[in-house]
Amino acid sequence: MRARALAAAVAFLTLTPAAAEEITFGEALARVHGANESMQAASEAVSARREERAATFGLYYPQFDASARYTKMNAPLVMDLSPIRDVILQLNPNVPPALVPPFVETIQKEKFWLADVTLTWPVFTGGKIDAANRAAEARVKDAVQEGKATEEELTVELASRYFGLRLALRVRDVRKQVLDALDTHLYQARRLEDEGVIARAERLHAEVARAEGQRELKRSEHDVALARTALANTLATSDETLDPASPLFLLKGVEPLDNFVCRAQAGNPLLGRVAAQQELASDSLRSEHARFFPDVYLFGRQELHKADLTILDPEWAIGVGAKITLFDGFERAHRVAAAKDRQKQLGYVEQKARRDVGTLVEERFRELQKAKDQFDSLEATVALADESLRVRTRAFEEGLATSLEVVDARLALSKVELERLAAAYEFDVDLAELLSACGETLRFEEYRTRADVEVER
Repeated sequence: MRARALAAAVAFLTLTPAAAEEITFGEALARVHGANESMQAASEAVSARREERAATFGLYYPQFDASARYTKMNAPLVMDLSPIRDVILQLNPNVPPALVPPFVETIQKEKFWLADVTLTWPVFTGGKIDAANRAAEARVKDAVQEGKATEEELTVELASRYFGLRLALRVRDVRKQVLDALDTHLYQARRLEDEGVIARAERLHAEVARAEGQRELKRSEHDVALARTALANTLATSDETLDPASPLFLLKGVEPLDNFVCRAQAGNPLLGRVAAQQELASDSLRSEHARFFPDVYLFGRQELHKADLTILDPEWAIGVGAKITLFDGFERAHRVAAAKDRQKQLGYVEQKARRDVGTLVEERFRELQKAKDQFDSLEATVALADESLRVRTRAFEEGLATSLEVVDARLALSKVELERLAAAYEFDVDLAELLSACGETLRFEEYRTRADVEVER
């Protein structure tokens, strides 16, 4: 007997799932920022743009190059002035030829080394370097805004999945309570049938309702499992035993619509990216205008391996140079015109984007208010449904009401409770989306911590 009990205990401990770890929304948000691959990719994109910005700043500095080369020719370079020597000897017959050296000079050996360092320093480019640096800075701003947009999207996704799991768990609790109540009701129905108080059909109806309640509970358990998987994906973890500790919540009031619209016009990442693109277009136009100006530069060269220099090669040289394109088939003019068109295009894009953002903010704000109104309207309905269930249950126990009336009252109460939970969930997600439109999802936790109502059922 003891062996069987021990085996049963071991089997129970083996099959019992590990207790879920609770995690607050703030902790979940920190995990997303630290572990989610999309956030990490966005961070690396910003880092890459900043490195490119630093590289572009190097255009202001002189460029030093060192080179070395070994050369082997088919024959040495020789200057042969023997005909002049012959003429001299003819004009001076008394001079022995042995006393006149040969007029042959080797300028470059067949094999030789050359090594030098050179310096090039642009001192005037018509604004090309300035425009390139401003463009690089604009690309950094664009990457920052793109990363901010990713952050906004992930925060909304986290709110949806975090409170989605919280909703699924609460729905499961309601379904479990309904099933427990239907179990009690079925027990009472069987007892009353045995006592002859109710008919067999009443008991059968209670059994059908109980079976339906069990199916709803199983469906809600599958919803919980799916919600856990979705949340784990956003948190970039394989741990699917995390439970949300922060409850669904509501605020009695938020700032007026105009306040959110103004904040969105200043902080929406889409508008931030458009502004960065406009800066980039302006810098592109400056760069194209700069093509009409000459490039002026200083240069210098120092030979390092002097042994193989020819008599024509200097050991060092410095100077100043200039270069300008006189004719390029009107390429520069067309590039300037294209840059201007790009500026106009982005002007229209900005107008449309600002109007779209304003519409989006108002839509999210209205949805938020609608969810709050829905929740408020269900407050009195919950109390009414609860009282109706109490009355119907008491009447059924006294044989004055049918099983159908009790079941309908129980389901009506659960329906209102579920609608109330759904309204709170919609409020939370709508709030996250509203703050996302303003570029302020990092303030979501601030709003959550000052919630007026925490909703458990």
